[in-house]
Amino acid sequence: MRFSMAVDSLSRENSNLKRSISLLIFVIGILGVLVYSQYFKEPILIERSSRGLEVFRPTEFKRTDSDLRRGIEIMLKARFDTLAINPELFLTDRQVAIREAEQKELKSRNIQQSVVLRNIQMSKTEAQIDFDRVLAVGEVRSALKTKIKVAFEEATPNELNPFGLKLAFAESVETNQTKEVKK
Repeated sequence: MRFSMAVDSLSRENSNLKRSISLLIFVIGILGVLVYSQYFKEPILIERSSRGLEVFRPTEFKRTDSDLRRGIEIMLKARFDTLAINPELFLTDRQVAIREAEQKELKSRNIQQSVVLRNIQMSKTEAQIDFDRVLAVGEVRSALKTKIKVAFEEATPNELNPFGLKLAFAESVETNQTKEVKK
């Protein structure tokens, strides 16, 4: 093999490699633009229709007011209801400790407590809740009107806590009548 043929073969091979690299860089650029454009689109929700067909539509996964209200209702029952199941899913560690101490005291007096929600007023950072605490001693029941201010923190949503909210703070709110009596 002659030296000129070897150089010629090597230069053809190099030019082929340059073209393939240029083509691959162009394909990577196009794929990068496609990934960037898809990154900002809403996720697709797959639903089944009554005919068994699947409907694809983009949806937004943001908490609505009704989600927050339902989450607050569940957190409130987890905090105050004696028969609440797995309250640690909806309460912070501090609220779990307060709940356990309160429930221990109620159990020592043979009292059960449940909650009847009346009204929720929400702002951006907190909510005021008007509810009745129903205390039962045997067959005797009494309802106590209660108004509290609550704050919650975000947690990782899961199957048992789909709202991803935990009750972090619950404080009693005094009404205007109570303030006037104290003066």
